[in-house]
Amino acid sequence: MTEDQTLLHDASDRYLRDSYDFNARRERIALGVYTDPQHWRAFAEMGWLALPVPEILDGLGLGTRECAILAELCGQYLITEPLIDVLAAVSALIAPSPHAERWLGHVVGGELITVAAIDEGAGQRSKKPSTKLTQVDSGWRLTGTKQWINAGPSATHFIVLATVEEGFAWVICPRDAAGVNCEDFPTHDGRGGTNCAFNTEIEENQILLSGEPAQAALDAYRELAMILSSAETLGAANAALDTTVEYTKQRVQFGQPLSSFQALQHRMANMLIQIELTRSLVYAACDAADGDTPDQSRFARAAKVKASSVGRKVSQEAIQLHGGIATTDEYIVGHFFKRITALDSWVCSRGEALKEFMALSG
Repeated sequence: MTEDQTLLHDASDRYLRDSYDFNARRERIALGVYTDPQHWRAFAEMGWLALPVPEILDGLGLGTRECAILAELCGQYLITEPLIDVLAAVSALIAPSPHAERWLGHVVGGELITVAAIDEGAGQRSKKPSTKLTQVDSGWRLTGTKQWINAGPSATHFIVLATVEEGFAWVICPRDAAGVNCEDFPTHDGRGGTNCAFNTEIEENQILLSGEPAQAALDAYRELAMILSSAETLGAANAALDTTVEYTKQRVQFGQPLSSFQALQHRMANMLIQIELTRSLVYAACDAADGDTPDQSRFARAAKVKASSVGRKVSQEAIQLHGGIATTDEYIVGHFFKRITALDSWVCSRGEALKEFMALSG
């Protein structure tokens, strides 16, 4: 990491270590509260939400690597706030829009929380969306349904992928608008999800992108989401390993700490090796994205496949090395596994990423 990246990491890590309490998180989730307003205001004040926004739009103009640093910390501390969702949406969907100035200031200032609404059900992810944006006498109308909107309960606005005559469109729609009916539900990783039905009027400045720019934005959003979910998976896997190492130092069997048994040392060493291999690939994907290289699409998918596979294996191994305590809700290590499995299906699953990687590789 560069000096500036190290400063970003250390300052962000210090805030989360001092302020983000695991037990308080559990209590909030039990009440159905997934975003703490105090934390979200702090994220905005520290500039996290403005990270990928170009300087010409009053953002920080930083790259994918910096966003990935925050994503990795999200996994390490099991953040329930939709930080990576908003970073991906801001970078790929709002900033390129002709109406960016209408919305960006409110998002990076923490007043609005925007998450993308893409999925329409099992097997529908790669198909043309059935949600439609049509022109009517009064302007525009958005109709259709979206399912499994990740972090939907935290959103104030959805950025909805819809079909228009010229292809796709991205529409920003308030959650509480007339004709928008949402059903929230808990998820095993603690961030919640939403199913939403739309039959609502849309103004011109709510149409962020349409036609070819909307398709390009979909591709950019998916690739950034692959990289950020890989980075968050990396952070959760690394934290699961750290937790396991500490546990084996304290847990005594046959009169000595578990960490003294060579067989367990080898298992944890293999976990570390796989984590560091994954880190190298995730960082390479960040550099490819920031450098706009021809291989950036392949790197994003390779990172997704590797991180999902390693994250699942490492977190499962962490649970095995802890024993029964790892399955209790009060103990943190099982929550890393839950977060990793949830991230595996966000925007693009490991299986989808592998198929796309093979297609791109010819």
